[in-house]
Amino acid sequence: DTFPLRTFSSEDKSSAMAAFSNLLGGVGYFYGESLETNQKSQIQKIPPSELLSAVPSRPFFPRGFLWDEGFHQLLVSQWDLTISVDILTSWFGQMSRDGWIAREQILGEEARSKVPSKFQPQNREFANPPTLFLPLLKMAARLNNKGLSENESEVVSS
Repeated sequence: DTFPLRTFSSEDKSSAMAAFSNLLGGVGYFYGESLETNQKSQIQKIPPSELLSAVPSRPFFPRGFLWDEGFHQLLVSQWDLTISVDILTSWFGQMSRDGWIAREQILGEEARSKVPSKFQPQNREFANPPTLFLPLLKMAARLNNKGLSENESEVVSS
């Protein structure tokens, strides 16, 4: 009942449930240093950080993708608001003092082992559209329309 699928066939509903289950199964915790290219085009290590993120495949893509996460959280927030807020909070924790979030969060040696070396350092010249605002706007609309339970309202408000 979380997602209105009444008008879809049983096969379509099964596909939707499998896709959503895979999305939830792709949520992982990542920790480690990341690499960034500075203004002089030198690669520097960024201190270790942690990230909770839904990824397409933890074994092959053990890193968070900023662009994807906003779309993932549109669905996850509908299913479990607390998990979604935890993930979004984790992503906003990656933000630098000047408001930049790296497009890919390649944290630690294990994650870097799956990414070609030329793509590992993140460059501040490149950014993604601010998709993290999509689930935030949806949560705010639900809060304003009294579409949240008392517990969910506390989670969003905190």
